[in-house]
Amino acid sequence: MIRSMNVSGMTTIKVPVALRDRLRERAEAQHITQAEALERLLENAEDQRIDAFVAEAFDRWQPALDKLA
Repeated sequence: MIRSMNVSGMTTIKVPVALRDRLRERAEAQHITQAEALERLLENAEDQRIDAFVAEAFDRWQPALDKLA
């Protein structure tokens, strides 16, 4: 999670207004800051990549594992 939210450690990013509004709505619904909402979304995306990698590896190795069983 975000360790520090002081002004010196922050920056501005350019996003479409519609995306900014969606992020604001999500943050408000979860009672967190927009930065925390964005961080959670990124963490979930990383988890999904890892899950997909493991699933693909398992599928590739399954025939060999079945032969060993």
